[in-house]
Amino acid sequence: MKRFILMGIMTGISMLASAAELSRVASDTIALGGAIAEGDVDKLRQLATPGTTMLRINSHGGDPQAAMLLGRYLRQRQWSLAIDTVCAGSCALYVFPAAQRKSIPGTAVLALQDTAFLRAQEGPQHMRRSLSEAGVPADELDRETAALAAQRAQVAALEAAFAAELGIAPAFYRDFRQVAAQADSVRQRFPDQDAAIYWWPAAGRLQRCYGIAGVQEGPRAARLAPDGYLYVPALSALVMGDQALQDCP
Repeated sequence: MKRFILMGIMTGISMLASAAELSRVASDTIALGGAIAEGDVDKLRQLATPGTTMLRINSHGGDPQAAMLLGRYLRQRQWSLAIDTVCAGSCALYVFPAAQRKSIPGTAVLALQDTAFLRAQEGPQHMRRSLSEAGVPADELDRETAALAAQRAQVAALEAAFAAELGIAPAFYRDFRQVAAQADSVRQRFPDQDAAIYWWPAAGRLQRCYGIAGVQEGPRAARLAPDGYLYVPALSALVMGDQALQDCP
């Protein structure tokens, strides 16, 4: 159980969630639903055929390293991706940007959150407090804090290598901090003040600032207007737009 606590704090998701469900839904399409976990890319390989070109996804996130493997597989096969309802967390950070073409229909949401880079930047006191709140005994906090810091640094290095390999600008994994800072003031006047904060970057910004092309986003701008955010009950989340960010060169 202690390993699950440590990994859950490291990734920002519940490691007790089951692996994703994968199934073939058309001759050219495989559907993935649920938390992304180790072994999912192997399931995808088993279902894939030469005619498969599309992954339909509905995922609130999951294990970062498993999501990076899925992303690499999509990039190698040059598959497209369509979000059924939500692609959040590790799905948004690693699977979504790797696809050849990405579709976000009018009822779907792309939702980025803390990245491995940002989690690795948190100081030891913050990590220690998180571990204590998660139930780690006081006499084990020093050891577990050091282990958590080392694991976060390792995943951040893997994230940086993933971005370099796929040609994703490092800012994609860093800009959420500015979005979250602005969202704190929004959340104070929002009915659900415990809502998690996410970020939905526009297709134009994804291509211009981060090198992530091929995004069809549906009526995103209209859904975020007029206040620049969208409340998503399924995530209990406040999904912010790009208004906190300066335009890139």
